[in-house]
Formats: sequence, structure tokens, C-alpha cells
Amino acid sequence: MINSTVAFVLSYLFIFYLNLFSIVFAAGMFDYDISFNFSHIIYHVKQTDWTHDSVKVIFGTGPLLTFIVGLLSLMAYASLSEEADKIKLYLLWVTLHAFNYLFAGIIIGIIFKIRIAHLFIWLYFNDSQLLMMAIVGFFGILVTAFVMTRRIAFSANVYFNKLDENNYPFFITAQVILPFLLGALLLVLYFIPQIQVMETYVWIGLIVIILISSIMISNYDPVYFDEDTRYISISWPALIFSTVLVLLLRIMMNQDILMNWSE
Repeated sequence: MINSTVAFVLSYLFIFYLNLFSIVFAAGMFDYDISFNFSHIIYHVKQTDWTHDSVKVIFGTGPLLTFIVGLLSLMAYASLSEEADKIKLYLLWVTLHAFNYLFAGIIIGIIFKIRIAHLFIWLYFNDSQLLMMAIVGFFGILVTAFVMTRRIAFSANVYFNKLDENNYPFFITAQVILPFLLGALLLVLYFIPQIQVMETYVWIGLIVIILISSIMISNYDPVYFDEDTRYISISWPALIFSTVLVLLLRIMMNQDILMNWSE
């Protein structure tokens, strides 16, 4: 549970800051001054200075990078599917966070007119087209759940020689459900007092993915892995490193950082 929670938190912050810094540097391409801190971005741009190209690049780069990272992480996880390395937990959560952040982000953005919704609005999408994009986001969440179910189940080989009805409840609780609950709580605490709309509602998509995957895995026939000896132990280096990293990020980025790209 501890190992998976650490992976959950680190992978989410990786996806979050991938999006944040993609916006920061994309804004630099158009000499837009911008400031940011640990949780959000402020644009020092006149309304009349925004253009179609700038909106498409600034608000489209993050989702594109997120999708690419999700695919790369999924392929890396697939290549390690037979291995028992704990690095698989990070790849698993990076993939889940990346696809959820993208597809749930489409729905949340359209509902609250934030982030990627700016791209759709500047493309002159009407209400019907926005609804279609929201449906695409919803089906993206469902596809992610079906694609990741087997990957989640096979992450059991990090600690077990088999996955069956006897150890499944313990596995799904300790590897997925409790890390999600604890990780989401830790991230909410991390972003307080400036928690944004995305970080408030993005968990709904991940709940759907975890719920569908958990139900499907519970109906699996017993899965047998190799007979090598397994141990359940805390990865202390990862725990210490992640704790220090999260604290440093929160402290160093607590104040707004201004990027004067126009100078």
C-alpha cells in the first residue's frame, strides 16, 4: 500500500507539472508573460493579444504531451509485464493518471470552460460539438478502464506468485483502492489552499476506471506467475526520495514565479 501510494502521488505530480510547464514554455513561444506557482498559472496577457495559433499551441500542447506520455508508459509497462520490479507501479499509475487527466480533463474543461475548453471555443465549436467532445472524453475513460484492467491485475506479480479469489481482495485493496484514497488525500493537502477545479473533480474519472477494473478482475480465473520467491517490503529509498521531492516542490514553488518572455 505504501509503495503504491508513493507511486500514485509522484506520477500524478509528474503529469500535473508536465501540463503546467508545457503551458509555461508554449507561452514563451508567443512572448506571453506568465507567472505560476505550485498549483496554477496566471496569464499577463491582454485579451486582444490572444490569437488562434497561440490558443491552440498553449492549450493543446499539454493534452498532446499527456497522451504521448501515457502511450509510452503503457508500452514500457507492457515490456515489463512479466517482471517483478516495483518500477511497474510507477508506470502503471503514470499511465492511469495520464489517460484520466486527458479524458476527464476534456469533460471537466467543457463543463467549467477551463483549460482545453479554450481550444474548443477558439475553434468555434458549437454546443453539439462540445457535447460530442465530452462524450469522447467519457468513452476515453471507459476504454482506459478496459485496456488497463489486465495491466492492473498483472501488477500483482510484484508481490505474489498467483492471483486468485483468496488474495484478490487484499491485492486490489492494498495495491489500488487504498493508494487511490490516500494518494488523493495527500494531493489535496499538497494543493491546499489553492486547489483548482481540475484537482477537485479529476478523481471522478479515476474512480470509474478503478471501479470497472476491480469488478472485471474479480471475475478472472486464477492467474499464475512464476515460482520465484516474493517479498512484501517497503521501498524506503523511494519513500524518502518522494517525501523530500514533494516537500521541496511545495516550498520552492510556494511563491509566484514570473516568466518575462516578452523582454
